[in-house]
Amino acid sequence: MIKFLQSFDKYYIGIETADGRKHCIRGWYLDQRFDHKECPKGFHMYEFREDDEDEWGYIAFIEPHVWVNHSGTFVTRTKIPFGENGNKNVFEIRYGHFY
Repeated sequence: MIKFLQSFDKYYIGIETADGRKHCIRGWYLDQRFDHKECPKGFHMYEFREDDEDEWGYIAFIEPHVWVNHSGTFVTRTKIPFGENGNKNVFEIRYGHFY
């Protein structure tokens, strides 16, 4: 598991769920696509989507799977509540930073 994550950069994102709560989620970012079967046990793997409007490839959304405009993979210990309590299957990223 640690060897798998060594090639990732540490990153955190901020999202807001449908109930208005804000969450800061820490994890690892890599600008490649991975098979979700490669995700280490105890972690969750999500994918980033670029914004269609931004020519620089701004990371705008996090989703369970991205097919078009994929801009990276995010691995975290935090389960993101996609589809729960009225949440969508896509979250807009309010902020994101490397640390």
